[in-house]
Amino acid sequence: MAISIFHLVQTETEQMMTAMLNVLEHADGLVKGGSITEDALMSSSLAPDMLSLSHQVWRGSDNARAAARLAGREVPHVHDKMGELSINEARTLVNDSLALLRSISENELEGAEDRTVEIIAKGKPTRFKGQDYLLRFAIPQMGFHVTTAYCLVRKAGADLGKRHYLCDVFDYTLP
Repeated sequence: MAISIFHLVQTETEQMMTAMLNVLEHADGLVKGGSITEDALMSSSLAPDMLSLSHQVWRGSDNARAAARLAGREVPHVHDKMGELSINEARTLVNDSLALLRSISENELEGAEDRTVEIIAKGKPTRFKGQDYLLRFAIPQMGFHVTTAYCLVRKAGADLGKRHYLCDVFDYTLP
């Protein structure tokens, strides 16, 4: 049985953005518990040449809009303050990306694997065949940014575990 682009993008994006919401919930807990200030946490990075937590959420959420790009829809601009998101703004951004994902029908993604998707990467237009865009760019990018956000919040002291990243995966195990 072949898996459709629709089911692949829906499943992967839903899980990754749910994981990002789990990360943000734990980030909020750290801030409310007084372990770290919101500004310090949202501006933290794993290394001097890496992007901040705020940027990780922004980029992960932007890549979560892959379904809209594959559907040929105009993709709404995510946020003007890429590096300055509060935890609440970050949550809103993730939820907006999920709402956009859920608004896309299976029919809109029929044949998407062969469509051309153009994005701006490294400051220039970059074109992909739909399947390559999803499998080689959007999903890996989303996973990278969610994982990096997870690591930043975990490093700051949150009690995050693999279960927060995998979400409801065990609901799908066989007897």
